[in-house]
Amino acid sequence: MGGGLVFAAGVAQSGAVVFMCGTGSMWKREIAGAFALAVMLLVPVAGRAEPVTVQVTALLPEGAERRPVSWSAVPLTLPEGADVLAAMIITPAPLDGPWQVALEPGAYVISGFSAAELYESTVLITPQTTVIEVPVLALDPQVALRCTEPRCDHTDAATGLQVTLPQGWAMDQPSHADLGSGTLAPDVSTVFYEDVAGDGGAVWFLNPVDWITGETGPCRAVAQGNLCTFEITPAAEAGFAVIAPSLQRLEMPLE
Repeated sequence: MGGGLVFAAGVAQSGAVVFMCGTGSMWKREIAGAFALAVMLLVPVAGRAEPVTVQVTALLPEGAERRPVSWSAVPLTLPEGADVLAAMIITPAPLDGPWQVALEPGAYVISGFSAAELYESTVLITPQTTVIEVPVLALDPQVALRCTEPRCDHTDAATGLQVTLPQGWAMDQPSHADLGSGTLAPDVSTVFYEDVAGDGGAVWFLNPVDWITGETGPCRAVAQGNLCTFEITPAAEAGFAVIAPSLQRLEMPLE
C-alpha cells in the first residue's frame, strides 16, 4: 500500500457522515479510535441513545452483477483491550438484498464481501441515519493487471518489463528490489498469480529476493532471470507456458 491515509467526508441524505480511506487498508486501533473521537466532537450524537435501525446496501459499480453479500459492522469506540470479535455484528448468511441492522449511535467500519467484490466504508451512525451505501473497496494499487481476455499483453512503463498473461491471471506492479544502502537489483521482480479468491491458486515469482530453492520451492531460468514457485501444479505449468516465453524488457533507465 501507499503512504498516508486520505479521507473524503460528506453528509449523505441518510444523515450518516461517511469517511473513505484512500489506502483501502485496515487502520491501527490507535488511529481509528482517535479519528472516531474527533468525528464525535465535530458531529454531536445524543448520549447513549437507543439503537438505530439502518439499511446497509452495496453500492455496485456501473454494470456490475448483483450478488449476495456477507456483512459485518465493527464499532470504532471500543475500550482498549476489548474483544473485537465479540463486539462485531455479522450476518449469519449472505444476503440478496439490503441488511437491516440495529446499531447504537457511533462510528463503525462496515464491511462486506460477495463472490466477486469487497465493500468497506467508515460511517458515523446518528439517530437520523436510515440508509448506508457501502462502495466497493478500491483495487490494491500493487496490482498492475488482471487479465480477463484470452491473453493480455502488458508493458510496464517504469521498468520496461513486457509480458503476456493468460486469462484468469494477474500480476503485481513490477519493480527493482531494494538490496539495501540505496542499491537496486538490476533484474525486475514481480509476482504472477491465478486471480482466484482465497489461497491455493498457482503463482510464479519473478526474481524473488532471498528465495531458497531447496526450501522455498523450485525455480526455472527464463530470459529475464528466474521464475520461482512453491509447487509445480498443472495450473502453474499452464501459466508458465504463456508467461515465460513472453518475458522481455525494453532498454530504459531505472526510475
